[in-house]
Amino acid sequence: MNKREANVFLFTIAKEIQHSFASPVIFFTLKDYADNVFDVYKNVRTALLANEGPDTIVDIVYAFHMEWLQAVDEIEDFKERVKETPRNAILKAISFTMECVEQRYLSIRKYIEQMQTSMTGDEYTLMQTDLSIIKDLQEIVASSLTEKYHYINSLSDHADYYARVYDEIEELLFWLDKLNDNVAVEFCNILNFKVPLAPGNLTTTLQEIVEDVAANPSPEAQRILEIVHVRGSLISSSIRLSSTNEVEISKIIEKIRALENRIKRLQTQNSSALMALKHKTTFLEERLQSLENIKKSIKNMKQTKDSGDQRVPETPIEPKDMHIFTHLLPHRDRYRLVDKLLQLWKSAMTNVSEHQSVISILSVANLDEMFTDDNGQFTVDIHGRKIYRNADDDRLYQLNEQNKLVPLKDDDQHIYFYDACGRYYINEERKRIYKDHDGASEYILTNNGYLVKFLEEKDGVQYFYDWLGRYYIRKEDGRQIYTEENSPDEYEQDGLGNLVKIHPEPIFYGPCPELEPITMKENEYLQQEVGQALKKCISQVILKQPSDPIGYLADCLTRYSKNLKAHEELMKREKERFELSQLLHLNTPKDVSVVCSSAEEMEDLNFINYGHDTDTSFSTR
Repeated sequence: MNKREANVFLFTIAKEIQHSFASPVIFFTLKDYADNVFDVYKNVRTALLANEGPDTIVDIVYAFHMEWLQAVDEIEDFKERVKETPRNAILKAISFTMECVEQRYLSIRKYIEQMQTSMTGDEYTLMQTDLSIIKDLQEIVASSLTEKYHYINSLSDHADYYARVYDEIEELLFWLDKLNDNVAVEFCNILNFKVPLAPGNLTTTLQEIVEDVAANPSPEAQRILEIVHVRGSLISSSIRLSSTNEVEISKIIEKIRALENRIKRLQTQNSSALMALKHKTTFLEERLQSLENIKKSIKNMKQTKDSGDQRVPETPIEPKDMHIFTHLLPHRDRYRLVDKLLQLWKSAMTNVSEHQSVISILSVANLDEMFTDDNGQFTVDIHGRKIYRNADDDRLYQLNEQNKLVPLKDDDQHIYFYDACGRYYINEERKRIYKDHDGASEYILTNNGYLVKFLEEKDGVQYFYDWLGRYYIRKEDGRQIYTEENSPDEYEQDGLGNLVKIHPEPIFYGPCPELEPITMKENEYLQQEVGQALKKCISQVILKQPSDPIGYLADCLTRYSKNLKAHEELMKREKERFELSQLLHLNTPKDVSVVCSSAEEMEDLNFINYGHDTDTSFSTR
């Protein structure tokens, strides 16, 4: 590995660190398993730069895979002791994981800063982008772990608490499997496979060979010539197809060179288009690699056809989430997997086939080897199960969930195991399907720790269960028909999560009578009380279109409320004034008359005292 390749490998390290933040797992054993990933990549990069031998690199990867075995064993041991572990220990593990997450980001940032001197300016800029992504992922994981801390601490029901802890342990194991898969795949890209070339004279052209065969009058030569003509037509079509790829490859190469020239010119300027050109160059390089892979595939297909048109047997499609490393394997098979994989690594790098196991525990393992425990003599089969034998008969036994010996009853489709919940097999999705005996219903274990039925067979019909109920698949059209037990009624899903009854005959409905539109009381209330105000104020907002429409609408409603109250006060005063005027009008007499009478004159002393002269001649008659 040269310095340029070493710098590119730094981006691989950053990518794998990003993968370690893919899931907010909890380190229950108080060990940061992601540190092992970081260390193995650093050690491999150092060994490749120093041109170390293949054995050194194999030893690095060997140690990493052995750490996977040890980590799975530790986590499984902890899983068995969950109910004996206090809740404070779980919360302490979450706090420890949060510290590890932060330390992981600081470690990769410090490592990149140390490598800055060997990187170009553009590479360092791109690496800073990756570091910013890692920082964002670290914050997201820390936030998720904080939520888990408060949620687990708040669980009061013991069943929910243990179910949540078991789920977190499974998530940690799957995360650990994925990290080892990534290391194995990346290690495959690093390997330098040594494939010897087949000897032969390659200087003779194909046309010369065909001419020599045509000049030979033997029947065998004429038959070969006929085959050549037939094959020639097939190859010519392939050549025309590959020529299109060649044209595209040449155009892509030209575009890449043009972009590189533009990037060199823009490096001296602070242009915003520089990063876009780099991304476009990366895209074209990936497309170029894809076309090269197509060329190799076509070449391999030609070689397969020329070797006698041998058909490759079809293999079943594996699920997308299948891992190379899977903790679901029994203990024995896990060790066998790592042992076989390390043999492949070593033979690929050294061209030496060593079939002797590197794990001592497997070097003496034999399927026929007998062991003894409290239940009797047993052997370990290829699935990691304890198979017991009695001296009196040849029947095979295994331990059930009650730790009692029961006859071994495997069938052609499934291999059965036992755990605390009962007898189960592992399906294609790597889930445990519990089935007590042949013909019994099948159950699946939920995250809450409950066994839920999802398949049963009755009268030769298989019934499945989902969140809508019990259903079977109709053979005629493949539709899911829902039906209850001991009920003739059948239902079908309408696509919106509702079950609609299936009638044997179509039902025709008459048109609905014209009715008044149904109005809810809430709508009537809104229309009566605030409908007019909203209409006026919203129209003002539409006309004015202010910068703060919500604030303007609130002010408008406030002014409308004040004006309404002032109008009510004015109308109240007007009404009171009108009522007062009516009252005064009612108390005034309709006719007024003056009545005169004769009486003796009396002198008004008060009037005299004020100094007024009294006209005695004036009198009322």
